[in-house]
Amino acid sequence: MEWQTVCALVGAGLGVSLAPASIRRIRLKGVAFRAIEPGARTRVAVAWRADDTNPPVAGLLATMREAGPTAARAARPAPR
Repeated sequence: MEWQTVCALVGAGLGVSLAPASIRRIRLKGVAFRAIEPGARTRVAVAWRADDTNPPVAGLLATMREAGPTAARAARPAPR
């Protein structure tokens, strides 16, 4: 997704985003940029359709599983 689109979604009230400092140059009504403290940690979540057989989705999930235990938890389907 393009950063301009991410900022537009934030401006429309559809979410928040963590972004690189360079994105501050994008000026959109309703969007505020705040620095986070150095060393701050974040969590990243991934969502996908359980029945999705798209090769790029499978590749992303495989890469996450290879990245280690924390990433592997994120790459497992949630219990129903």
